[in-house]
Amino acid sequence: MNPTGGDKAFFQSLDEARMKFTVQYNPKEFQVNKAMTWEEAKTQGLAVNPISFQKGAPMTASFDLLFDTTGESSPVNVQDAWVSGLLSLTNATATPGDGEESELQKKRPHALIFTWGSFTMKCVVESINVTYLMFASSGEALRARCSVKLKEWTPILGKDKVENRSKFGASTGGKSWGTGSIVLVGSGQSLSQIAQSSGSDMRSVAAANGITDPLADLTGRELKV
Repeated sequence: MNPTGGDKAFFQSLDEARMKFTVQYNPKEFQVNKAMTWEEAKTQGLAVNPISFQKGAPMTASFDLLFDTTGESSPVNVQDAWVSGLLSLTNATATPGDGEESELQKKRPHALIFTWGSFTMKCVVESINVTYLMFASSGEALRARCSVKLKEWTPILGKDKVENRSKFGASTGGKSWGTGSIVLVGSGQSLSQIAQSSGSDMRSVAAANGITDPLADLTGRELKV
């Protein structure tokens, strides 16, 4: 998958508006994985057993980022200039927001929105593996390749948060979301695109979210679909 557009990919924290990391070079390759679990029925005597849907795993995205300071007039350590900023996304410095379960009331890494062109993913960093590729005669690392893996992020919600959404098909016990779901609107996504991708229609989505202008910019908003 290669999202188009000349803009640099970036990470924006959902916990702290000032925390943003923009890559030096966009990835050459970009892989997205989405796994679903289907269970085979235990019926006997059929040529092909029916299957039923069980659950969907969080989507993951993986790619390599290259950082290079060889163009600087004097040696600049690539770790100080770039890699440390990327690794800071894994620091457990964020306080869980309102509605997350009490068990999560401890520091965690920042929840992020990763954006590259038209691709947007609400996520956390699952892993970053750094390989240093070039060094100055002084021993300073000048080039690094960082293999990044992201995992789609949906917080575990506390009982009160679930009950607040119960009118949208969620059970008050917090175990089922009914037929509804929450979609984070990515950069450039229109209301009609959100509705189509969720198997709904634009009027229903607009009504469920109190949207009066179907052409309004909804980037970053969570919509009920």
